Amino acid sequence: MKLQLAICATVLGLAACSPAPTEEAGGANAKRMPLPECAAVEAEDAGAEGWKHPDCRMILPDQSGMAIEARYTPAEDDSTKVTVQVVAAGDATLQTIEERMGNTFNGPTLEDVDKDGMVDILIPLETGNVNTTWAFWKQTSEGKFARVGEPSGVEIEKTESGYLAVQGRSSAAEYYVTFYKLLGEELQQGVTARVEVRGEADKVTGVECSIEEDEELLASGMTADSAKAQFCAEAPVLALIKDMAPVPDAASPPVPRTP
Repeated sequence: MKLQLAICATVLGLAACSPAPTEEAGGANAKRMPLPECAAVEAEDAGAEGWKHPDCRMILPDQSGMAIEARYTPAEDDSTKVTVQVVAAGDATLQTIEERMGNTFNGPTLEDVDKDGMVDILIPLETGNVNTTWAFWKQTSEGKFARVGEPSGVEIEKTESGYLAVQGRSSAAEYYVTFYKLLGEELQQGVTARVEVRGEADKVTGVECSIEEDEELLASGMTADSAKAQFCAEAPVLALIKDMAPVPDAASPPVPRTP
């Protein structure tokens, strides 16, 4: 009996001297559940409940080793809270971004939007019939991400003239291109060019580019004519004009050329 008590005392003493088990430290560097790659999962159309997004992870397409992890939780107003964690190569959280997302089938994307050599984050906030409104988080020189604005459209393109051209669709017969400038950490909206098909539904007779006469045009200090001469000649607008132009009827005989 004495031997048994001695053994028990020894065991209890060792247990008392040994470090107590600790849980993983919380906060920025807490261990998280592994997530699938975003390219390997898809949003699910839940009918009246809208689109449901699976949590997923994306690695930045650069040499930084950073990744983002997107997690979705229901919000009290029927929207979805999307939390994007920016993590380092060693899995430490560098930054946490939160947005409220409406009904959209799109997920976050990683791309160098402004062509400055650093990858940015686009988080979709809402998708209508065609156009998506994004929260544009631009990467800064410190490796952090700053929210610069909410462009809306189907595509963002950096022009040779230094603008961020956001193309969108107003209707089946009209597209627009809004030109933005990045001023520090603010995306400033500028002139909008509209490209519209002319003619009837079954016969397109031409395509016309016009300038939206709004307060952004007024703030630019340009007239509608001078803005039209500049922005209707920008590459994204010219590409739209070309794509929307009527296709010659292949069955029609060629028009003879005058010598």
